[in-house]
Amino acid sequence: MDKLLFKRILVAALTVLALVYVAYLLISANFDMYPTENAVMTTVTDKIYSNGFIIRDETVIPNNTNGILSYSCENGDTVNVKGEIAKVYSNESDAVAHSMADKLQAKKDALEYIQKNTISGTMSLDIINNNIKSKLITFLDDANKNNIDDVKTDSDNLLSSINQRLLYTGNLKNFNAEITELSAQIETLRSSAGKSTGAIQSPKAGYFTEHCDGFESAVNYSDINNLTLDQLKNISKSEVPENTAGKVVSNVKWYIACEVNHDDAQSLTIWDSAVTVLLTEASTEAIPAEIYRISQTSNGSALVILQCDYMDEGILQARIEPIEIGLGTFTGLRVSKRAIHDDYVTKTTYDENDNSHKEQKKVQGVYVLYGSEVQFKQISILYADDDYVICDTSPGEGILFNGETISLYDKVILKGDDLYDGKVIA
Repeated sequence: MDKLLFKRILVAALTVLALVYVAYLLISANFDMYPTENAVMTTVTDKIYSNGFIIRDETVIPNNTNGILSYSCENGDTVNVKGEIAKVYSNESDAVAHSMADKLQAKKDALEYIQKNTISGTMSLDIINNNIKSKLITFLDDANKNNIDDVKTDSDNLLSSINQRLLYTGNLKNFNAEITELSAQIETLRSSAGKSTGAIQSPKAGYFTEHCDGFESAVNYSDINNLTLDQLKNISKSEVPENTAGKVVSNVKWYIACEVNHDDAQSLTIWDSAVTVLLTEASTEAIPAEIYRISQTSNGSALVILQCDYMDEGILQARIEPIEIGLGTFTGLRVSKRAIHDDYVTKTTYDENDNSHKEQKKVQGVYVLYGSEVQFKQISILYADDDYVICDTSPGEGILFNGETISLYDKVILKGDDLYDGKVIA
């Protein structure tokens, strides 16, 4: 190949590359003028934030003894009327010894129960394996959520199911040796310690907890219908007497009283009574609740009282808590508010003679980029936040003017000059 031909080919190739590069820069610059964002599926909960005061039907249990208490039940356990909540001992060493003996007794009872039910064949291997899987998931979930109080119980439950599998599969013959050893330890502890000098009983049936905070009588539970916002703001606590053994919550229904602004009160007023509430510092999961009462004040704020019936140890100890009131969950396509415009869409209908008729209407929607063409799509908003909206993917009949709306992963144009339906971005 002569040098002249080579130079011509080289110049032509470089020219083509230069043109391609310039075209790329022009196209990139043009598209940069129309930044887009994919419409993605999102689930959100409409929330109202406040600080709640928890009101329960609480009875403080006095300790009128001079001894040391060894509790017979755990925080959160249910007790019956005149049910024992604690034994009384003359000194701390006796109380500790009997408390340890009770824990060993519970461990022994668990082993005996597992051995009896496994050997009798009342459980199948599939059930045991499923129990292990379920309890392992619960353990990991509580560990990840830092639910320290639940992790110990979860680990004991998981160990019981693992022991049951070892017995069922023949890897262990029985727990006779362990049960005998536990019996000996229990006998030693109980024989070396002094006997109980008395017991403390619950005056009512309900949930027991040792924790008292001084707010037990701040609001009369039976007077919840007459509570005002001013009274809520002026609630004060009392000193917890030293001779307090704990308290019992004797009604399954309890309340959260909080202050909200005018707009939030209006949202709650028109909402269905069923909501969710999250005590952000006492629990990790929202619980069901009902709007019990809303009382507007002259200054625009309002007293809101929520009624709940779910109880656990964390809620038993909670009192003044940051709360999130969930009004509803919405699932749809997330779209930035700055992408929303008003423009015309066209609907084509046909008469009885099959003649087409076109009708236009200005609606709210977004511009979507399909290849290099801009199309305007109407949207149906389910939920709006400060920066974005959640759009319905399948609005009901009659909501969309021409039946068309955005779809998953549509490239929604966030901004740009002179946008209109059918525009071609070259």
